Amino acid sequence: MPHVTATKAMPVPASKAWEFVSNWGGTDKWIPGVGPVVVEGSGIGSLRSADLAPETGFPGRISERLETFDLHKMSFSYCVVGDNPIPITNYLARMSVKAISKDSCEVTWESTWDTELDEAELVVAFNGLYNLALDNVEQLMLSENQ
Repeated sequence: MPHVTATKAMPVPASKAWEFVSNWGGTDKWIPGVGPVVVEGSGIGSLRSADLAPETGFPGRISERLETFDLHKMSFSYCVVGDNPIPITNYLARMSVKAISKDSCEVTWESTWDTELDEAELVVAFNGLYNLALDNVEQLMLSENQ
C-alpha cells in the first residue's frame, strides 16, 4: 500500500491554516484541477464531490466522505467513496496542522491507497499534487494578509 506525505512550513498562525484547510467545501480554491465542490451533510460522515478537470489526467467526478475531525488536534481524515476516476481503491487521507510558533505552522497532507497500476508513478503524481496544493494554501493565506 503506497504512502505519500507532503509537509510545508508556513509563516502563518496554525489557527489560520487550520481554518483554511479544514473548510470541507473549499478545496477547489487551492487544489489544482478541482471544480466547484458540492457538500452534502455536515460533520463526520458528510460527503463532498467535485469534478476533476481533464488536465488532471483523471477527468470525472470524485466523491469523498469525512471520516474524522479533531478540532483540538487540528486534524481530519477522509476517504474516497463510490465510483472514482482515479485508478485507486481504499484511499484514505489525513490533513493536519501543527503550530511551530505563534506565527508559524506546519501543514501535512498524507494518504494511502491501493492500485493495480504502477505505484511509483502514482506516488510521484500524488506527491506533486499535494506539494503544489500546499504551496497554493500558503500563497492564498499570505495574500489575504496584504
